[in-house]
Amino acid sequence: MKVDLRYHGGSGLRELAGGAGLRFATNVARLPVAFDGELVEPLRFREAVSALHEIVVGDLRFQPRDKRAYQAWLARQAADEATLRAAATARGQADALARGPGGPPPPGLEADFRRQHDLYWTARRAWAVELNRNDPAMFRALVPCDPVVTVAPDVVTFECFSKDESAYGCLSVDRDGFRPAAEVALGTTNVDYSLALYEHFQTIRTYRPTRLQVDPGGVSAAVGAASALREEKIDLPPSWLRGFGQLQAAMALPARHVELSPDVVYSLLAYLRRHRERTGPRALRFVLAPGQPPQVVIEPWGVTLTSRGAPYAGDRAEEIKVWGRRRLLAFARTLPLAERYDVRLLGTGLPSVWIARMGALRLTLALSGWTANDWARGSNLDGHFARYTAHASAVDAVARILAARHVAPMAALTAAVPEPRETVLAALFELARRGQVAFDYAIDAYRWRPILDAAITDAALGPEPEETVAGRRLAASVTIERREPLGDGRRALVAKVGGTSCEAVLDADDRLGRARCTCSYFHRFRLRAGPCRHLLALRLHATAPDDRALPAARVVASNPRRST
Repeated sequence: MKVDLRYHGGSGLRELAGGAGLRFATNVARLPVAFDGELVEPLRFREAVSALHEIVVGDLRFQPRDKRAYQAWLARQAADEATLRAAATARGQADALARGPGGPPPPGLEADFRRQHDLYWTARRAWAVELNRNDPAMFRALVPCDPVVTVAPDVVTFECFSKDESAYGCLSVDRDGFRPAAEVALGTTNVDYSLALYEHFQTIRTYRPTRLQVDPGGVSAAVGAASALREEKIDLPPSWLRGFGQLQAAMALPARHVELSPDVVYSLLAYLRRHRERTGPRALRFVLAPGQPPQVVIEPWGVTLTSRGAPYAGDRAEEIKVWGRRRLLAFARTLPLAERYDVRLLGTGLPSVWIARMGALRLTLALSGWTANDWARGSNLDGHFARYTAHASAVDAVARILAARHVAPMAALTAAVPEPRETVLAALFELARRGQVAFDYAIDAYRWRPILDAAITDAALGPEPEETVAGRRLAASVTIERREPLGDGRRALVAKVGGTSCEAVLDADDRLGRARCTCSYFHRFRLRAGPCRHLLALRLHATAPDDRALPAARVVASNPRRST
């Protein structure tokens, strides 16, 4: 999808009377958004926004190297070296014959070599730094899209999505974290971001006042100075857009709430920095028991970390495993400032949400189940909502309420929309897929946050995962062979789906726990890449209101643009 970004000037740190101003240039192609307020705790903001930078440039996917150019270079080097060796040998022999026996080396040879060596590497490092800061093409390879800033009545948020599409970061600054703001225009927009801006963050200090300025007056100035506009046209991949919206699909999933003390996160990150696993498993195993402190086991070493915070408040004991733990290293700079870390666990192998609470600031890091298992493909959270349907009027009603209120909890939305809770959830999921709604995990509320200036269409999102589409189609051909209650709301199902045998355990929240299928997809991936089409069809059948599988249609609605 082609996205046009137009900025008046660039973001950066500017000297102001009595302090400094951290100015973010906004996208003037969108509706005006402005904010100007002095940070109460600039040091906390510096460390939190630096951690957000680590998320946005994060890419831990395995990248196989193309060695063809390297091998060609090696061949050229070998040929050049052979030529040089032959010439040097001939010259050496001629010089040796001319000098006769003996002869000292030239004076100052070692000093000359070190001086030229230092000159070369100093110039090479300077070139690398200059290229890193000023090459837009290189930066675009790191950051597919500029961060999204939302100025809301209660917070100012900065959102980003990692390059490998496996991690989402959101920095929220409460309005109490600012002294009275001079200029406010509510809304959402992109802000100019560069690698040089990260260096500007590092110059923030506590001894001088720092103002956060989201382009106050920049839009009006751009009207009369069109030549100062800098335009960028970027091509956002469909997987990036789908992943940004797919992330919000996890918002309605029931989750276990775990509170970790900062010392546990510190010990976890320190251990991961010092050790590199060579064999599996590579999971973090949460050991949860009601009324007991949560424990985190680092596999495969079996190191157990016990939290000193609040005890686990769940209703039953269980163990949950999550993967992709090295992405948590982005939290390193929040450790000295964090009061506690809240973790939302959706289940073994499912996404997890980590929240660093730092007074008026909160940094949210949402991780897909695996680093290489991004939100757009591996999580397959669409399957959880495939049984929910919402008509266009319900989607429009929810959109209008959120656009007017900016933020609302689920209870307020269900009270304002005369529809069943499942219909409201389906409407929120549809709005989230189209980039209109975000879920704030820190306060458990929904926010009106259009990631682009218009709703994302199905054409831009690209096709749904093949297994999800096929599972919805097969839902009408499910034959239940055996049902067995297991207690605690769980039930075991054995079925035939289009001639394929499968079985699954559904918990009280209708989520797949243990499962098995005879298809090749399950044999290859198990549940790591999401359920296969047969298990998805079985789940749809088992959770249908009339216990018969009915294919669920997608909802296409015209959503209102943002109102401020």
